[in-house]
Amino acid sequence: MFTAQIMLGLIALLTIPFSTFATEMPYGQLVTNGFRNHAKVAYVKPPKESKALPPTTATVPDEAKQVLDELFGRNNTKALVVVRDSQILYERYSFGVGKRNTPLGYSVSKSLTALTVGRAICDGHINSIDDPIKKYVANLSGTSWGEASVKDVLRMSSGAYKTELQFDGHKSRELQQSVGTAIAEGKMTADFVDLMKANDEKRFPTGSVYNYSNFDTVALGLLVQAATGMSFSDYFEKAIWQTVGAESRGAWFVNSHGQTSTYNGFSATPHDWARIGVMVLDELRKKDSCFGKFLLDATSHQISSVGPATSYGYQIWVGCRASQTDFCFVGFGGQYLIFNVATNTVIYHHATSFSPVVWQTPKVMDQLIPALAKAK
Repeated sequence: MFTAQIMLGLIALLTIPFSTFATEMPYGQLVTNGFRNHAKVAYVKPPKESKALPPTTATVPDEAKQVLDELFGRNNTKALVVVRDSQILYERYSFGVGKRNTPLGYSVSKSLTALTVGRAICDGHINSIDDPIKKYVANLSGTSWGEASVKDVLRMSSGAYKTELQFDGHKSRELQQSVGTAIAEGKMTADFVDLMKANDEKRFPTGSVYNYSNFDTVALGLLVQAATGMSFSDYFEKAIWQTVGAESRGAWFVNSHGQTSTYNGFSATPHDWARIGVMVLDELRKKDSCFGKFLLDATSHQISSVGPATSYGYQIWVGCRASQTDFCFVGFGGQYLIFNVATNTVIYHHATSFSPVVWQTPKVMDQLIPALAKAK
């Protein structure tokens, strides 16, 4: 039944006209809870003391509230948390969702994987972003991913093969089902490396062409695991989750081999998703630190792209087709972290919608930032 729901939903996505308002996924409640009762997951523990995320003491203009209320209704939004200067300006939930739910990030997980790679570089586990991945992951030698540099894979330019939009970053419908559906059901027994080798076409010279590929992000997860000598989730817990100051457990999808599904598999509470955004903004201000410099590059133009933005950094969308959005982390069905650096503002958005209308979500910053500027 679960597999049938997913496949019917994917078929529905391909038949929805662009102008259609948000259309609910048939398995939306599972997404909202991160599939934690179905998937095999590796939990990451929060620190003993979480980072405070209090409600703002400032007056939020009615116009700003109206902008956010309209977004909430248009997208069938389930959770929306807006934070500025580490204080919550706006928070709203619907469809029975609340602060204790643990929404899946889908491809927002890709951006978190990039952050983890950055930490591994700054911690000295990876010598250089220009190193070939095979230097650390020997069993990827001879593949597009192994021969590519860390930087090229961060930019989605391994050159392995061409993907199509309807396959959500997979090479084929078969892979979409055998990996995406299986990992969410906790039934993925295939080894990621074996799948990568079997599907590698060496289609493009490494670094030459942007191509949105889930296996590029998987390669980065394998890199972190090999370079640090820790499981990806354990290193993420140490290097990212503790710094975030999370209040609850996060979770990553893993397969039967203990390999992490870094391209789609992280879930967390709405407040902890917002804390990730706060951490990124805080670290970006540390311009002289190793990680601050990495984030500056990661959130800047590295290669031209198609999709939610025409510019791509390191597993992060840049600009996001909005003048007031500097960059955004984007996941299937309406998962977003949307950033405006100048005003220290981040928006966490969770929906479970098939409609392409949610791709326009980052444009909310173009209305929100001017509205907030009117605060007295």
